[in-house]
Amino acid sequence: MSLHEKMSTADLMENLREELTCFICLDYFTSPVTTECGHSFCLVCLLRSWEEHSTPLSCPECWRTLEIPHFQPNERLGRLAGIGRQLRSQVLQSEDEQGSYGRMLAATNVFSDDEQSINSFSTQSHGMNRLYFSNKAENQHKKKLQEVLNILRKKKREAQNILIHEKERVILCKEETKNCKQAVVSEYMKMYQFLKEEEHLQLQLLEKEERDNLKKLRDNEIQLTQQIRSIRKMIEQIESKCQNSIIESFEDVRGTLERSEPLLLQCPEATTTELSLCHITGMREMLRKFTTDITLDPATANAYLVLSEDLKSVRHGGVRQQLPDNPERFDQSATVLGSQIFTCGRHYWEVEVGNKTEWEVGICRNSVCRKGNLPKPPGDLFSLIGLKIGEDYSLWVSSPLKGQHVKEPVHRVGVFLDYESGHIAFYNVTDESLIYCFPPASFEGALRPIFSPCLPNEGMNTGPLTICL
Repeated sequence: MSLHEKMSTADLMENLREELTCFICLDYFTSPVTTECGHSFCLVCLLRSWEEHSTPLSCPECWRTLEIPHFQPNERLGRLAGIGRQLRSQVLQSEDEQGSYGRMLAATNVFSDDEQSINSFSTQSHGMNRLYFSNKAENQHKKKLQEVLNILRKKKREAQNILIHEKERVILCKEETKNCKQAVVSEYMKMYQFLKEEEHLQLQLLEKEERDNLKKLRDNEIQLTQQIRSIRKMIEQIESKCQNSIIESFEDVRGTLERSEPLLLQCPEATTTELSLCHITGMREMLRKFTTDITLDPATANAYLVLSEDLKSVRHGGVRQQLPDNPERFDQSATVLGSQIFTCGRHYWEVEVGNKTEWEVGICRNSVCRKGNLPKPPGDLFSLIGLKIGEDYSLWVSSPLKGQHVKEPVHRVGVFLDYESGHIAFYNVTDESLIYCFPPASFEGALRPIFSPCLPNEGMNTGPLTICL
């Protein structure tokens, strides 16, 4: 083998060694792993490198930041490193036998550049070098194993500490849950007590209003009874004088007329009673759990009604629009239905009525008559009507029609439906009070929301009805 060929073999061996060498320890790979950027390292070297450096972790060779410290074992590269190690040992041994061992070692930077000295030293101490390299490799392997063992022991301690902490957290979690349950029970007990007191207070207020109204009615009853008695007595006196054949003197007639004058000026009046709306604490928070998105159905709207683009608002436009007279459309009543159809469940929505002098909101059967303006049969309509005449404000409910005076106008109405329990109720959203609750009914068939802004009333009632929830 020529010198050129020998040098080429040494170069090839060096190149192979470089490809199979860890960038960190500069030795053949031991249990190599490959990072996501494609570079390979000994497992222990990589772990030790990451342990010595703070986050963010990076590749020791290209310094690319690794979002997640992740690597894959590279068994094939490990086998190639083992083959390279054995091959290098055999080539060195072969070169040594041919007298060129020193030149090979010089190429691998193990000994000095003095080829003659190295060859001589190699020839004289061949067995000692083999033992030296064997012991060195064994020590390196033991050292790496010890490093792995230390890391694993450290991780074991960390895992044990975390396990102890997790067991403590299990006990703490149970204790916290127990305390929270006790707190919930305690808070609801306070709430029950508070609501019970609120209920008692509202009942007391209603009873007081009942007593006040009854007193006014009884006082007026006594006054009207006295008035009737006085009028009856005066009627008898005048009838007696008219039937007497001899008319008394002018002074007697004038006296009778003067006595009757106060009675003639009296005007019998009925007593006006007022009932406060029932305030329900926490009403809105409770009802909002059943909020349903309500929109208006253009196909049902009377031709005079104007709907907003989002189908959330309706007003009386004052001018009849050119719309098809389909069976669903109201032709006489200024009414529109909601698009939603209810056959089950609980539903709640709110309607802003503002300062309108007349309006109507509620629930009706889907089969309600759309043509004409005749009264709806009982059970077809459950609505609330607001009416303001002068300074007098009253609320009326349908089926059957009945009303009551209220102290303050209602600006926003809440409508609640519980289909299964047959429950329909109206609420004053502003002061969280119950306006009216219909007696329980048994619903059959579909129900729908109903809205009417009513007639403009000479420009005094042009505002819209707006669905707020």
